[in-house]
Amino acid sequence: MAKQIHSLTITDVVAQGSDAILLSLGVEAGQQQSFCFRPGQYLTLAVSVQEDELWRCYSITSEPVQGQPISVLVRRVAEGRVSNWLCDHAQPGQQIKVLPPAGRFILARPGQPVLLYAGGSGIAPVFALAREALAQGASRVLLFYANRDRATAMLLKELEAMRLRATGRLEIVYWYDSEQGLPSQDVLAAQTRGLEQADAYLCGPEPFMRAVNTSLQAARFESQRMHQEDFGGVVENEAGEEDEPVGDPAQLTVQIKGKTYTVQVKAGEALLTAMLRAGLPAPHACRVGECASCMCRLQEGEVQRLESSVLDDDDVADGWLLACRRAASSTLKVRF
Repeated sequence: MAKQIHSLTITDVVAQGSDAILLSLGVEAGQQQSFCFRPGQYLTLAVSVQEDELWRCYSITSEPVQGQPISVLVRRVAEGRVSNWLCDHAQPGQQIKVLPPAGRFILARPGQPVLLYAGGSGIAPVFALAREALAQGASRVLLFYANRDRATAMLLKELEAMRLRATGRLEIVYWYDSEQGLPSQDVLAAQTRGLEQADAYLCGPEPFMRAVNTSLQAARFESQRMHQEDFGGVVENEAGEEDEPVGDPAQLTVQIKGKTYTVQVKAGEALLTAMLRAGLPAPHACRVGECASCMCRLQEGEVQRLESSVLDDDDVADGWLLACRRAASSTLKVRF
């Protein structure tokens, strides 16, 4: 398999704001090569909750320095089984299953000026990108950081320390919805002044990212200069919600933990989505083909082979696939 599961030891747990933690994981000498990463990428962590093994993605905040722990930001989510378990129970010395770094939310032009938008815990990868841009010599970095209120804001000490070290190259605009209301399109678009030719990076709750996207488009930002981290989203119909679904319905047979299920896959629907809709305990995290948590073996049928950084040609030849892909035949059989 291209992505091997590792066991890392929690080395530190530090509270961030009122509802988040910064979780640090030690990497042994023999694991260093597997855990090389680029700023903006994430780790996929697994915890067992009520006998279910659940995988979720968390962005890396630490610097890519070998021999140092890797830190990720974990914020509570309403009814979030993994995030709440980690915030309540994670402590130094515990072992946790981790997949190697993944993700493509990285600087397109290192060293060039950047415009950054972060909402809530979206600050994690954006913080890493800001630090990397400055380290690569960017003459100007502007970060717009929105939170519900001051109590829930994260990485404030780290941001201020970075701003002081940057000696005038980093500007941070803090926004608190409870005091200022939701940021308007004019406010979001105003951040582009003087950075009209920069690359823009955004991460946060979906409504926040939609608002930023709309504002950047209104400011005539070119789409190729707008980069968005959305590994929590589900990509179904890339042609658009109003278009006809791509593909045909399929019948899927799934074997999970020794039990066999039959699921109907709708036209244009990912196999994983059909499994989750049917209530199956299918392992998953990012849902967009980057984290490897939904890897399974194809025993019968065909799936659409999309570009992925997870599977290599040998994996595909060996029968591995990602369950977040669509069917390419009327019947399929997979095994986790």
